[in-house]
Amino acid sequence: MYRPGGKSTALLSGSRKKVHTTWDDIGVEMVEEYDATTDQLLLRKLRKDSGLGSRESKWEIEVGEDAERADDGMLAISSDQPSILRKDTKDCFQWRVRNIEYPLEVYMISADTEKNEIVVRTSNKKWFKRISIPDMDRMGLKVQQDGIKFTHANRTLVVSYAKPSPILEAEAKLRKERAAMKVGQLGKDDADCKQQ
Repeated sequence: MYRPGGKSTALLSGSRKKVHTTWDDIGVEMVEEYDATTDQLLLRKLRKDSGLGSRESKWEIEVGEDAERADDGMLAISSDQPSILRKDTKDCFQWRVRNIEYPLEVYMISADTEKNEIVVRTSNKKWFKRISIPDMDRMGLKVQQDGIKFTHANRTLVVSYAKPSPILEAEAKLRKERAAMKVGQLGKDDADCKQQ
């Protein structure tokens, strides 16, 4: 979810509905991938015009994990190090911090209303992370402490933030727009064509 006024196209690729939106006036393009059956957001990535002519900027992943980037042959972070992945639900923004083994009582999670971020820290001072919510920043909404919940199990910390009603309303409107979109079908001959 970005802002109104963009030009969108959609296509079905396997079990995913891919929506590509551009905002020429601000030089931003966004790719979102949804589960074709449940309409659950699986991936959102954005790229801004670099202003350097034909040179394109890199994609920034906001939600999910880009399978193309995971297989690009680059060096990866050790699988023993904590890693964070945003994976939203219908009602919550949600982050999963994997490979973090401290018990639940060690985590201190708070809203920094000045910087409009969620702050995750441990009482043993072994881990610290600031989490922004671009969706809320774009709508001018402030992070509140009472929206934060968290759990820990199987070396994974799950931090959830309840989506405020303006976000839920905007997402419902976008769901209706997606349902009404004419969707192209990615054929076998097009399977090798990937988003750049």
